[in-house]
Amino acid sequence: MTVKQWITSLLMAWLLMSPVRLAIADEENTDQRLQVGFDYTSFRGTKDNVYFEMYFSIFMNNLMYVESDDRYKAEFEIDASLLDGDSVVAQRKWRNTNYIDSLKQREANQKLFSVSSMQAMPGTYQLSLVFTDLNSGNTVNSKIPVELVSISRDSLVMSELQLASDIKRTDKVTQYYKNGYQIIPNTERLYGMGLPMLMFYFELYNLKQSGEPDTAHYDVTYSILNSDREAVRKFPTRRKRKPGDSAVEVGGVNIITLISGTYFLNIDVFDTYSKQHASRDAKFYVYRPGDYKKTVTDSMNEEMAARYRMKMLEGAYQAMSEAEIDDEFAASTYIASHDEKKIYSKLDLSGKRQFMVQFWAQRDKTPLTPKNEFRDDYLMRVRTANKEFSSAFKKGYKTDEGRVLLIYGVPDEIERFPSSTDNRAYRIWRYFSIQGGVEFIFVDRRDYGEYQLVHSNARGEIYDSEWTRWIDPNQ
Repeated sequence: MTVKQWITSLLMAWLLMSPVRLAIADEENTDQRLQVGFDYTSFRGTKDNVYFEMYFSIFMNNLMYVESDDRYKAEFEIDASLLDGDSVVAQRKWRNTNYIDSLKQREANQKLFSVSSMQAMPGTYQLSLVFTDLNSGNTVNSKIPVELVSISRDSLVMSELQLASDIKRTDKVTQYYKNGYQIIPNTERLYGMGLPMLMFYFELYNLKQSGEPDTAHYDVTYSILNSDREAVRKFPTRRKRKPGDSAVEVGGVNIITLISGTYFLNIDVFDTYSKQHASRDAKFYVYRPGDYKKTVTDSMNEEMAARYRMKMLEGAYQAMSEAEIDDEFAASTYIASHDEKKIYSKLDLSGKRQFMVQFWAQRDKTPLTPKNEFRDDYLMRVRTANKEFSSAFKKGYKTDEGRVLLIYGVPDEIERFPSSTDNRAYRIWRYFSIQGGVEFIFVDRRDYGEYQLVHSNARGEIYDSEWTRWIDPNQ
């Protein structure tokens, strides 16, 4: 696998920005044929809604092409559902088709893109994504936490920044069209020698007030920040006349001189009439093989990618306090060995930072990619556990449900049984692809919302053939 073929993870690295940037990867898809990149942006929608736009990418050689009228056809389907608990708030399901004249056209560095959107009220949701290659039947799926933030109707405000690999003016309406531009997404947000221009798009709202003169202006300033959020480059401020209540902004900055690492594009807008500011950040990555080692082979490129990943991890922990690192390790003790726990307890802050880099590196399932997909996925589940299972007395990852989620992943099926005169509230989690099918039964034994594990047929877990006694309210 070359560097350009790395798989985007279930969480964009290290959860340093909100909303989280994610990608689809299926742990059960062991041959990793489907490597689907994903990103999203939100804009102002109709009425009080948020317009939620999704971007997908997949390498052509990940898809199966079949003969079709002297040509070859690939077809994939995407099913996206925005969930509020068990309720579907919004859903989109669509297909994309690609034709080629020869199978030789399936070059490894050629991608297909897909764009779609939906609208919903501001709030915290789960985005369920199912991507299917309709010719091979291969499927990847994921559930991603998504927060849609309310956009003010009164004061100056910006949309999120959409990062792109190319932006051009056009009158042709396609899936990439938005307000007079064709915008090709960059789902991995990765730039470098092959993509030296960081292109971006955003929208401004509530720009012009009632009674404001037509000669009013606003200033736009671009800055590039490093992983410590220190400015490494600042571009000259541009003054623009207000076109009306809202405006569309597109631009590009050359990042060719930036060394490999994690960066943030910061854009600040200043209204010269109302004196209001609006600002947004967007994380992106720069990777240049020559920064680490001169190479002539793919294997060497992969080694550089691994070094790049380690460098990024080191930078992430340098930005974290000791309390934050301690909390991350505490949530990871379910997968830590006895010796690792013992060693960690004796380390100072510097040692803890080095330890955590090595801790995750040893568990990386794809060590020759620039990201640590295992860590990203695990920390995503920690966030989910804390959100779903926390109480005033205990963080979610410390509960029985949190532990099972972190060790076994998201269950394939959950049955919920509310409390009644005949039984206490309980839940049954089922995993169909683990150990031939296992289940975990959690009961709210104390009637205060924390569900405790009382039975499972998974190896090494608590087993109680008479577990139904725990749901008896009279026991």
